[in-house]
Amino acid sequence: MKIKSKNFKSPSFPKKTKIKPHHTSRFAFNFSFLTKDSKYNLDNRGTTINSKVRLKFLERICQLSQEDIVKVFGYNKKQGLEKIPEAEVRLRIHSDFKSSDRYKECEDDYWVFRLGSLGRVLGKKNSNIFYVMSIDATFDQYDHGS
Repeated sequence: MKIKSKNFKSPSFPKKTKIKPHHTSRFAFNFSFLTKDSKYNLDNRGTTINSKVRLKFLERICQLSQEDIVKVFGYNKKQGLEKIPEAEVRLRIHSDFKSSDRYKECEDDYWVFRLGSLGRVLGKKNSNIFYVMSIDATFDQYDHGS
């Protein structure tokens, strides 16, 4: 026996369920606060950042900016990022960065990505923004492991 009600209507469902694709978050690199020390910045007067280092640097930021941040954090330290305590890093932070609220908004430690045997890049991270602080092609800004 079927019961009919004037007060109840059957629910209606859309024919196709729409699922939006997951939004990925990627790194954005900021070069505004590279150290003023020409040994560790892109200044043409410096002698440590040669064309090979520059090219590898460009390749790495291109690669890292195309990957989802979660995926980058899953890589080993040679492929992705490594966290270094600020107390272990020998770096003069750009005065404008230090005096701005950006420094306070960033995580306490430095983050590093490697340029293979050519060097490494030190920066501060605020969410998905990676502030490039220094390019260490002489491997002397912190004691590094293998």
